[in-house]
This record gives sequence, structure tokens and C-alpha cells, in this order.
Amino acid sequence: MERPLVTIGVISYNSAATIVETLESVKNQTYENIELIISDDASKDNTVEICRDWIEKNASHFSRVEIITTKANTGTCGNCDRLLDKTTGLWLRIL
Repeated sequence: MERPLVTIGVISYNSAATIVETLESVKNQTYENIELIISDDASKDNTVEICRDWIEKNASHFSRVEIITTKANTGTCGNCDRLLDKTTGLWLRIL
């Protein structure tokens, strides 16, 4: 039986203190066909750099990984909209 692609979307804004814990939780899932999409809403801290470093080390755990950034903060709704535009999975879970 084929396993459908599941998208796990992580929205972030100034999440440097907690983003690695969140990403590690996603990585520790036992389901094997996951795409990870991180959408950052113009963080002023080093969230994006932390995510890029983490992705470089852990991308092989996922079917696909993408990080989305923007120059202007648009709030939770705008951040979710950007994330939704990039998903390709049959199922979606947003964190």
C-alpha cells in the first residue's frame, strides 16, 4: 500500500529559541513520506539561519524540504497563506 505525501508546515516568527525543538519533533515522526515546509514571517532574530543550518543536516529525512521567507511581516494569516501555496501533500498539518 502506497503512503500518501503528508505536508508538515511550520510557521515561524522570531522563533530562534524554540525552532530546533519543533523541527526535531517533526523529524522524529515515524511516518516516512513527509514534506517539510517552513514559512518564516520576517523574523528579526536568527530563526531563518537556524532553520537553514538544521535543514542542511536533516533534509534527507524528508521527501521534500522548503523554507519560505518574506521581507515584510504579514501576520499569522499571511504566513499560513504562503505556506499553503507551497504544499503538495495529500494531507497537511500546520505547527
